[in-house]
Amino acid sequence: MSDLPRRCVLLAAGRGTRLGEMTRNIPKPMVSLAGRPLLEHILLRIREATPIRDFTIVVQYRAESIMRYFGNGEAFGVSICYARQPEDQPGTGGALRAALEVLPAEPVLMSFGDILTDPANYRRLLQAYRPAMVALLGVNWLPDVSEGGGVWLDGDRVLRLQEKPRHADTHWNLAGVHIFSPAILPVLRNLPLSARGEYELTDAMQVLLQQYPDSVRAVCFEGYWNDVGTPERLRQAERYLAGLPLHTGES
Repeated sequence: MSDLPRRCVLLAAGRGTRLGEMTRNIPKPMVSLAGRPLLEHILLRIREATPIRDFTIVVQYRAESIMRYFGNGEAFGVSICYARQPEDQPGTGGALRAALEVLPAEPVLMSFGDILTDPANYRRLLQAYRPAMVALLGVNWLPDVSEGGGVWLDGDRVLRLQEKPRHADTHWNLAGVHIFSPAILPVLRNLPLSARGEYELTDAMQVLLQQYPDSVRAVCFEGYWNDVGTPERLRQAERYLAGLPLHTGES
């Protein structure tokens, strides 16, 4: 067990502007879904599907709403600590760096705070992880990956990554749930700002792929996956949690 991730990092620092007024006073991961915050669904699914009981939640926007709700985690059967993302380190790369700077140098399971997926996918990641891997990326099949992160595979080996690719000849998308070894921290520390002025986690993955071309692997997710970032996707997640039929084309 010592070679497997013992802690989960949940990235919950963002506002989620596409949800409009719903996130005016709370961060996106705290949006209500089937009577409880989206982030609670994610945390409980990881707790139920894996042996992980130690969580670090990265906060920034309306941080107090998350910290007040989850506290030290005792009410949820886990232990929770918090890392605040600095204002001068925007983006998903900055968020993960904020957590890893205060955690022991060991592998972590990481999830974005707006990704709802079948709990079995967390088990798939842990079962496939090997200590020689610098990163194990969760990927899901989408008909169009142009709004996400395209991933090109040879078996489980990652050949290439591209953020928001146009006319991509792949259907594999970065699922937002991954395992990273400590090798990613120095990459995050030296990451340049992207064109949109953020430190992008996808850029860090690309650097890892260049430095360790045989040690970045992927696990193909199965079943339900939803990037809950719009009102329509929120409604779709409500249907999924209620056991109602999904519309054609939804996973």
